Amino acid sequence: MTGVVRAALALGCWLAAAPAWAQSTGDAATDPAAWLKAYLGGAACVVYDAGPTPFRLEHVIENTEVQFDGCRMVLQQATTIGNRSELRTFRIPLGALDTSSVTSREGFFLPEGWISRGDVPTHTITITAPDRQKVIEDRYERFDDTAPQDDRTDVVTVPVRHAENAAQIVLALTKAIERCRP
Repeated sequence: MTGVVRAALALGCWLAAAPAWAQSTGDAATDPAAWLKAYLGGAACVVYDAGPTPFRLEHVIENTEVQFDGCRMVLQQATTIGNRSELRTFRIPLGALDTSSVTSREGFFLPEGWISRGDVPTHTITITAPDRQKVIEDRYERFDDTAPQDDRTDVVTVPVRHAENAAQIVLALTKAIERCRP
């Protein structure tokens, strides 16, 4: 399974190499759900190497896809690091978020002292529940015979490529939240 997962992630990333803003014919503000379904995967697909030294780098593939069930956003993040694969599924009630819940910052998390090379994320999108309420369902699956774990969280991060992608994703998510607010 992990070989198939790695190949699918790599192919998906390769096919979606152009920035989302360059592919888009739709508008993130007018139809945010359709725009996110069409373009988030390409913007949030990265392939790079990372590790504590140039001689101990591991190959990393990260891909994020999104679907909508009304005002519930289902965000899936597939990650392969070396020979380990995992899938995280977040069920995010958009109506429970504030329009200020979505932010973007430059860079992405690496342990202190680590290095990276390749198609590294340039920005990190953060979705944070108001008052740090754990309203986001989180399912974590590792492909190593470990049982899936279900939990709740108040924050989700999405690494993306290109500043333009980050800005468009923040706009689309903010508009989707606005439409779902009571």
